[in-house]
Amino acid sequence: MAGCRVGVFLLLGLLWTACGVKTPLVSPDLELPKAVGGFEVIIRGKTVLFTWPAPDGKHREEISGYRLFYEDLLADRQRGCNCRRFHDLAFVDPVSSEIVDGRLQLKLDIDPVWMGKLYSYLVVPVSRKGFAGAESEEEVVLWEPSPPPPSSLTAVPGDRTATLQWKSPPGESVRYLVYRRSGKAAFPLHPVNAVPLGKPHFEEGGLRNGTTYHYAVRSIAAGGPPWIESVSSPEVSVIPLDRKAPASPIGIEAIAGPGRVRLFWEENKETDLAGYRVYRRTKKEKNARFIGEVKTPGTAFTDSSVSAGVRYEYSVTAFDHAPEPNESAPSRKVTVVAQ
Repeated sequence: MAGCRVGVFLLLGLLWTACGVKTPLVSPDLELPKAVGGFEVIIRGKTVLFTWPAPDGKHREEISGYRLFYEDLLADRQRGCNCRRFHDLAFVDPVSSEIVDGRLQLKLDIDPVWMGKLYSYLVVPVSRKGFAGAESEEEVVLWEPSPPPPSSLTAVPGDRTATLQWKSPPGESVRYLVYRRSGKAAFPLHPVNAVPLGKPHFEEGGLRNGTTYHYAVRSIAAGGPPWIESVSSPEVSVIPLDRKAPASPIGIEAIAGPGRVRLFWEENKETDLAGYRVYRRTKKEKNARFIGEVKTPGTAFTDSSVSAGVRYEYSVTAFDHAPEPNESAPSRKVTVVAQ
């Protein structure tokens, strides 16, 4: 916007906002609060959230609070004003305000009179002596109603993955943001996908098998950022599972000794290997039956429940650490006559 930029300064409780007004005289030795970084405006459903990093250490002692300002950009243009006219929206006390994940949060109900307006927002730190610091970067919002949320959200688990699908709001041209949480934590401020999705489908990898994840999806209107988000879809939960079995053991050998049969095989290379299972069958048995288990790093098994002169057929499988262990196909079979 052309014209002069009005500095927003507080001195002894006075707000200076007129075009061309000189800022108060400030001692060159006075250290004013620095500009707030990471200022964000997040709009969801019928609420708007203003958030920025909470002060810490030395800054916590220096800052008495923050003033949140807004400017009606369209109104100023219609008046032909070349100035920046910011209005006081709220004062945020860092001591009494909500702090989540190290960020101050101010939540307000959306006023219907905002619809169709173009507002610019910024936040200014205020020192304990009443001096205002530098202004944050501005966040500009073209206000419009939030879209309806997605419906029929489903989640299918995979090996360290979750695949989501949902139905789009009828008659709406929207994109989507996906949110994930685990445990008892609330959904974070920011979505999993940095770029809004154009289709009602999302697959996330790199998850931890056996951990419960909760997902919700929100529609967003065409403008932004800041995005105008819908309320959340109904939440769904998913537990990624390792469904890939280890390779079959190789190098199986059987050696008969007095009253026992000793089995040996080569070590599997899988990083999530838990151990091996040993199966045995006699000529009279239709199917092999489980007779023992060997935990890693073992690669040998002794069968002491044999009868002399009986021919035994052995095979070995490998299994992993999944909550419901994946078991490999049997190794090649080896046959031996017990002594």
